[in-house]
Amino acid sequence: MILKYPVIPITFFIALGIAAGYYIQPGITVPAIILVLLFALMVFAYLKANTTLAPSPYFAVTTALFAFIAGGTVQQLHFSTNNPLHYSHFLHSEDIPVIKGVISERLKPNEFSEKYYFEVKAVNKQLATGKMLITIDRQEKLLHAGDVIIIASDPKFITPALNPYQFDYSAYMRKQDVFHQLKLKDNYIKAGIQTDFNYHIQKFRNTLINSFALHNYSALTMNMINALLFGQRQDMDKETSYSYTNAGVVHILAISGLHFSLLFFTLNWLLGPLKRFRHGYALHFAIIIGLMWFFALITGLSASVVRAVVMFSFVLTGELINRKANIYNSLAVSMLVLLLAKPNFLFDAGFQLSYLAVFAIVALQPIYNRWGRSKYWVINFAKDTVAISFIAQIGVLPLSLYYFNQFPLLFLLANVIVIPLSNIILGLGLVTLLLNLIFPPLALWVGKVLEFLIQVMNGFIKWVASFESLVLKDIPFTLLLNITLYLTLTMAVYWLYRQTYKRTAALLCAVIVLQIAYMVTAWQAQHSEELVIFHNYKNTLLAKKQLNRLTVMSTDSIAAINPIIKAYAKGNFNPTIKAMPLQNVLWYKGHTILVIDSIAAYTPNLKPEILVLTQSPKVNLERVLLQLQPKEVIADATNYKTYIARWAATCRKQKIPFHATAEKGSYSVR
Repeated sequence: MILKYPVIPITFFIALGIAAGYYIQPGITVPAIILVLLFALMVFAYLKANTTLAPSPYFAVTTALFAFIAGGTVQQLHFSTNNPLHYSHFLHSEDIPVIKGVISERLKPNEFSEKYYFEVKAVNKQLATGKMLITIDRQEKLLHAGDVIIIASDPKFITPALNPYQFDYSAYMRKQDVFHQLKLKDNYIKAGIQTDFNYHIQKFRNTLINSFALHNYSALTMNMINALLFGQRQDMDKETSYSYTNAGVVHILAISGLHFSLLFFTLNWLLGPLKRFRHGYALHFAIIIGLMWFFALITGLSASVVRAVVMFSFVLTGELINRKANIYNSLAVSMLVLLLAKPNFLFDAGFQLSYLAVFAIVALQPIYNRWGRSKYWVINFAKDTVAISFIAQIGVLPLSLYYFNQFPLLFLLANVIVIPLSNIILGLGLVTLLLNLIFPPLALWVGKVLEFLIQVMNGFIKWVASFESLVLKDIPFTLLLNITLYLTLTMAVYWLYRQTYKRTAALLCAVIVLQIAYMVTAWQAQHSEELVIFHNYKNTLLAKKQLNRLTVMSTDSIAAINPIIKAYAKGNFNPTIKAMPLQNVLWYKGHTILVIDSIAAYTPNLKPEILVLTQSPKVNLERVLLQLQPKEVIADATNYKTYIARWAATCRKQKIPFHATAEKGSYSVR
């Protein structure tokens, strides 16, 4: 396959180069020089290969290296901080900068704040570029794409994960080329509206969304319409998202290939008669491509959306030039185009899951086709839905376990009902949208059917999700297990194509490698021992990990179900959890640990190695240090910030190491 489809290994090595460029950060100059040298070597190897009869590996090797370095170079060219105009080069610690920029996109809010992407235009009246995250209290008026904002504030780095095995929002935003955040309060003014591309797209999208106002839908129904038709999930309630996730159909709520398939085949059918006329193929191509890209723009150009529309663009282009595109080449070329245009797509979970699902379906289609077809279309449709859902789920299984750590056992049942129902809802939603604009009286009747179907789908999903015992949760799954499971699945697919001795042996070896990887990973996790002081705002939280037991010590009576503890337990292969009240003096592996809380009571004669300050005790730390003579001082997140700053200064003066969990994260004693 590699020789037949060379674009596949080229795309693979470019993707590998992008990953290496992101994590190594070599800059632009060195990769560019290496790239030029490799290009010369590649040309020389190609010319030499054409002069010899025997096949030579040099051209293939130089091409692979060239693609790898090209990927790293492209990543560095797109990495925003390498731009001399990036706003970070204009920030000086001694001054409070005045930053001017434009709201580009609204993100999903949390319980307290609305979030937006903010495109920087100037810093202290100097031209600048880059993107920041800004937050504003949910009680404040919503901002909109195109709003020009002037902010007088010092940007802060986005807080990284401060506890083990927690989701690192800072790392996620870094992969979106966002490094700083600003909180809007009384430090900004609105300075008009910039009628840029984002402004016009959001304005048109809002016009379409507002056309549904005549139906007086409930918030839940309207949020479903926003998600299914416009790709806007910011206001989707937690309960609905939770139900769709537990039922294994959360992909329905994201605009993806499923939606574009329906749009593509509908437009292809409606515009099919155009092909009968002269230049009809070109007109057919232009209209469909234009409408699909316009729909992609309206829905926000997410990774899965762009993947789908690029794929269909290649299919249509091949049809236009009377050349049937090979699906593997189309997938690889579309991925290559997207990665060259936006290298950070490589780290997008939607991008990864989307391509893996399609690759799995394409790879297993010949095997599935051996099952034969029924003369009844209903049976064929049901069988296709089950097969495609199962294959797609298998294709994304390792990555889903790695990212989400759960597996819904009823996903097949949910998909068999929801996929056709969501297609009907999507089609009916588009019809209702059109009628809203041209014939509202009829739209009201069609809208009632749309609302009923949405309620039926939500009710069914809620029922499926209610079987919580059939949702496997908190599955520990590392990157190594992810890779070895994909290796095993790949070998299994090759074996299904043809059961030979070599393929059987390769499959068995892959299974053994997976088993060894799991046993080693589980053994390391279960035999690790440490005492952790967590970063937790509400209550003091410590945990002692010994073999396959986790002892949680806290002032909180329900600390065992704290999300911090659940994440830590999952990362350690779910040891048995035991909760107990926090004592003021702890001994661990020869270390004496003293905890001083709000009562501020302690034994002056005790000489602890580690002093933990919690719940803002009112103590004279300088005197405490002279009495206790600890080797290190830890302050957790339950303390006032002013206290922590004062204690840090005292420890610096006494030359005693000071660890504030708010700055450095959790503290581990091993």
